[in-house]
Amino acid sequence: MGNLHHMPGRVQSVERAAAILQVLAVEAQPTPLHHLAAALGLAKGTAHGLLQTLKDVGFVDQDEESGLYAIGAGLLELAAPSLDHNELRSRALNW
Repeated sequence: MGNLHHMPGRVQSVERAAAILQVLAVEAQPTPLHHLAAALGLAKGTAHGLLQTLKDVGFVDQDEESGLYAIGAGLLELAAPSLDHNELRSRALNW
């Protein structure tokens, strides 16, 4: 609970998860756990737990053979602007 007073309104695990996604986005290629942990200054166990949660919600994918991590399809779907769908629909209706 001490962290709440130190960083009001901020959740450390959310910040760390966002940082993992940022590193994966910058790397733009499948990345090993040890690289992600080192890039963020996290213990491997901490990074692994965050990655597993991100994987469970579809924001990160893990290659079964290599064990490498990459941005997940669920995150890409979230990033696709909904405006484009509405614009396409309205243009289609105009035809």
